[in-house]
Amino acid sequence: MTLYDTIQAIERTAAQQPAVKMIVRNDIFRLNSVPSALYGVFGWLQREHSAAIDSNFMQFSFTFFYVDRLNEDRSNETEIQSVGVRTLDNIIRTLDASGVYPGGVWTFTTFNQRFTDECAGVFTNVTLQVPMGGNCEEKLPDYSGEILIY
Repeated sequence: MTLYDTIQAIERTAAQQPAVKMIVRNDIFRLNSVPSALYGVFGWLQREHSAAIDSNFMQFSFTFFYVDRLNEDRSNETEIQSVGVRTLDNIIRTLDASGVYPGGVWTFTTFNQRFTDECAGVFTNVTLQVPMGGNCEEKLPDYSGEILIY
């Protein structure tokens, strides 16, 4: 499985999440250039990837983000962060069930951030272990036509 295949699996899995309406690729701050973002937003950022001579697996590291717009009174901050934790955790667990294995544990960090809109969210760093060579079986339908990808 290649890096490209892994990213495609991540995006297909994220697009299946009920809370995700838009995907931002490789830099969550690209959200600043989207004047009418569709919230909730799933974003990913590549980190360092690795391999070992004595392993048949590649390790691809990412930061996953979930972002949603705050109400004017910020009353939905904790709800957004709760949905974000649940959504990111479900993405990782679904990837695991499809043969893209998360290594170790993943922790969640909540935040508030001004993008185009005042938002709250959560992020997690995860390393995904995938088999080298060959392709993993495609088990997920392609939802890319129903989700805005930026």
